[in-house]
Amino acid sequence: MYYIGIDQHKKYSYVVVKDQNGNRIDQTKLYHFQKDAMKNYFKALPHNSSVALEASGFDLWLGDLLEEAGLDVSLAHTARTKAIAEQRIKTDKISASVLADLLRADLLPKAYRVSRFHRDARALMRYRHRLIAIRTSLKNRIHAILDYQGIQHSFSDLFGVSGKLFLNQLSLRQPYSSMIADYLSFIDILSRHIYKIDSRLRLNIKVDSKARLLYTVPGIGVILAHVILAEIGDISRFKNAHKLARYAGIVPRVHQSGQSYYSGPITKDGNKYLRTAFVEAAQTAVRRDIYLQTHFQKIRTKKDYGVAIVAVAHKLLKSVFAVLKNNCEYKYRSV
Repeated sequence: MYYIGIDQHKKYSYVVVKDQNGNRIDQTKLYHFQKDAMKNYFKALPHNSSVALEASGFDLWLGDLLEEAGLDVSLAHTARTKAIAEQRIKTDKISASVLADLLRADLLPKAYRVSRFHRDARALMRYRHRLIAIRTSLKNRIHAILDYQGIQHSFSDLFGVSGKLFLNQLSLRQPYSSMIADYLSFIDILSRHIYKIDSRLRLNIKVDSKARLLYTVPGIGVILAHVILAEIGDISRFKNAHKLARYAGIVPRVHQSGQSYYSGPITKDGNKYLRTAFVEAAQTAVRRDIYLQTHFQKIRTKKDYGVAIVAVAHKLLKSVFAVLKNNCEYKYRSV
């Protein structure tokens, strides 16, 4: 059995291969544009060998390539790896060698490797998120043009049927007339793409049992159910709800020194997409669940709206953990 450390860069990877006794078997630089050569190199290694590479923004394709070659892939947690094995002299060869040694000694601090299924699901939901952000930006530009021209309107939704008719009938000088027409055209294109994704998600919830279970949680609809499932991945990787809350960044900052103890606002250090999904769900949940509404009102008497909503989001997160862990529907509670 071999232990392989890979120091990955954008255009190449440096590989160090060691045996169980720490003897260096091979070291080489593999260029990423030579995919076939990389596949042949790794396929030639024993299939029960283990590979360690640091988690980065572009480790996913390499991890897939290694798994297809029959190797056991582990992602190294970058910050923790540096804390364990910080080097005064850092080269590609040394970094790869350190990863191989940590893996061989079973001291490698591992990061979660997202499955291809959940990776694709995340990509789709984040793509949808970006489309909506772009569409919102374009709508804001139209509002800015109207404000700049001193044009008032009474539409609650300027981009509904009546609002669009109003915008199309405006008589503005150039270039503002063309700008609004172009913005509206872009908004329509984005809306069609978003609708196409939403239609797929509505069909998927009929066959996805986990999505249907989340759909029973107040405040979580079709879209948020898919966002939460994609961002959580495998729920079994979290031992308890607190671990999930830390991952989402919905836990308070805590500072303790001696007898002094301070609990502050949430850390926001976790998965921003997951945190945003729970906060969004909480704003709807307080209108649909009397228990959550009471909890919200109790905190609202002492704290501001944001703090109270985050507290409800934390409650929802714990409920989602229980629903997914126990494979059961949400149970409404009495006050």
